[in-house]
Amino acid sequence: MFWKRPLPSVAFATAVWEKDWRPILLDPDYLLVRQIGNHAYPFSERLLIINNVADPDAVRAAAEAKVREGVLTRYAMADALVSEVLPFFQLERADFRIGPDASNYAGVNSDWIYYNAMGPLCALYAAQSDYLLYLTGDVRLDNRVDWIGKSIRRMEKSAQLKVANLVWNGRYDEARKESYKREWNFYLAKEGFSDQMFLVKTSDFRQPIYGEIRADSSHFPRGDVWEKRAFSAMKNRGWERLIYARGSYIHENY
Repeated sequence: MFWKRPLPSVAFATAVWEKDWRPILLDPDYLLVRQIGNHAYPFSERLLIINNVADPDAVRAAAEAKVREGVLTRYAMADALVSEVLPFFQLERADFRIGPDASNYAGVNSDWIYYNAMGPLCALYAAQSDYLLYLTGDVRLDNRVDWIGKSIRRMEKSAQLKVANLVWNGRYDEARKESYKREWNFYLAKEGFSDQMFLVKTSDFRQPIYGEIRADSSHFPRGDVWEKRAFSAMKNRGWERLIYARGSYIHENY
């Protein structure tokens, strides 16, 4: 790929919690290859958010081992950042409310809604890069996909394109139906956001824009989750979504 200027810096970030920290941090290949390496991009930093775990010392020790191995560059404890993160984004813990359908989902309460938001919010707050690629811990790439540089180059050509991601779980037909335009490498969509994977310019999303909840965001289940707030902020600003049409991630709940 030919660039007229240096490649933008991109931080990789993911978060762990009690039910997924072991496979993410103890499997020798999961984080290194399936979450980081298969994106085929020279990340300027590789950040881990430790979020809602029963034994913080054990998880911290596993994260420090990944730093020593060079897999991670650093990690942060969500509980240690919360006193900075919530005021920065002009949010309060009470804002993370359950929805009327919350009882349909095991383990969902206001604490779940809150911790679900702390992963991406802490990553956006802590990242020191032009762009941020965030994945939830249960998202992986089983094959190498060289998509980040192409997506950034396309995003920088259109001011309204503010988030990029791969196709989800091989559902290429679904991605096509959600788009209004197909280009060689991409689908373009006027709406849509998922916290499972997002590539964004850090400065765009590192703003106090998550207090906005639109009526047409009610299709997001469980309650006032962070991705509902990000969707609403994007719709209110006319921001659009770029979907790389030649690669897919896998999402499997832990």
